[in-house]
Amino acid sequence: MKKITPSKENYLKVILELSNYGDIRSIDIVNALGVSKASVSCMLNVLKSEGYVVKEKYGTVGLTENGRNVANHVKRKYELLKRFLNDIVGVEAVTAAEDACRMEHLISFETTDKIAQQLEKLTKRTNDEIIVCGDDV
Repeated sequence: MKKITPSKENYLKVILELSNYGDIRSIDIVNALGVSKASVSCMLNVLKSEGYVVKEKYGTVGLTENGRNVANHVKRKYELLKRFLNDIVGVEAVTAAEDACRMEHLISFETTDKIAQQLEKLTKRTNDEIIVCGDDV
């Protein structure tokens, strides 16, 4: 997958998240990101020209298959990092979310997969320990 800027990744992730609530308009992205209408319009034109989004001149915005793939990868990185920082490292939830949002743009897919594997191992180990403790009671 071609590397894209953190700003573009953020737009794609927000569009993906907003798509859970129905049709997306530019103003929805403005409100979600806290940026100007002009900034959203400009970025949507760039994302459209690069094949990440589809948009009607005065209508809705959506992700292409490629855009959805990128957004899902970014969202996965964010969720794994947030969970790792909060659950394993012990960082406060709000700080973990903020840090994960910055870090998601920096780590490779390999690192993402390794974090996922470690979280799975730690979760399984914790669940096994809980079961063992429950059996002893």
